[in-house]
Amino acid sequence: MKLIRSLSDWVIRTPSAAWLAFIACAFAFVIGTIGWYGSFFGEVNAPLWAYPFIPDCPLAALVFGIALILMHVGRTSNLINQAAAVFCIKYGVWTMSFWALYWARTGDVELSGIFSGPVMFATHFGLTIMGLLLLQYVRPSIRDSLLMLAWFMISDLVDYAPIAAGRLGGYGYYPPLPWVNGNPAALVPAMMWNAIVMTWLLNGLLLIRALARRSKEAKRPMPAQASAQ
Repeated sequence: MKLIRSLSDWVIRTPSAAWLAFIACAFAFVIGTIGWYGSFFGEVNAPLWAYPFIPDCPLAALVFGIALILMHVGRTSNLINQAAAVFCIKYGVWTMSFWALYWARTGDVELSGIFSGPVMFATHFGLTIMGLLLLQYVRPSIRDSLLMLAWFMISDLVDYAPIAAGRLGGYGYYPPLPWVNGNPAALVPAMMWNAIVMTWLLNGLLLIRALARRSKEAKRPMPAQASAQ
């Protein structure tokens, strides 16, 4: 663990490494949003207010890059660190779970481009690792944990509540997914529960940590005040 922390610290404080990582994350955001969601917004006629909640994985990469560069320049934001960690872990696990289920159902493990299953599984495994590494720097607060819980609850509602007119299965603006045996929504129920469980599990654990920390601080004895002379 000390080695992992020292390597993470080195990336954060080294300008070339930190800025290269930020550029890679920004590039992943652009490529992921355009390549995977580019035509999707128009196809489902998504309202503008829903846009921030739709490109989940690309946004996770961007938020991670922002968190990293803020730490590099000495402007660390615990809220952004916590948001980036949850984003990366939740949607990294979500994507790997989807492809594992897809392969189990279809056996179609094809490698044809950057958006093929094996490539996306590998990149989102990396996204998950990025989130786990960032957890080293998160000091969860009750306020930040509740804000993040609210954000991801809204995100899940945008993805899976029956708000997208004409969407097969009556769902919302969940990401475009490959069809399974002719059914484009075959794995959506499983992925919906994956998203909901991860929202409550990750944010719930961070909220519990924040409550435990506050309780510990409240029990800490106050230093004796010096007598007034």
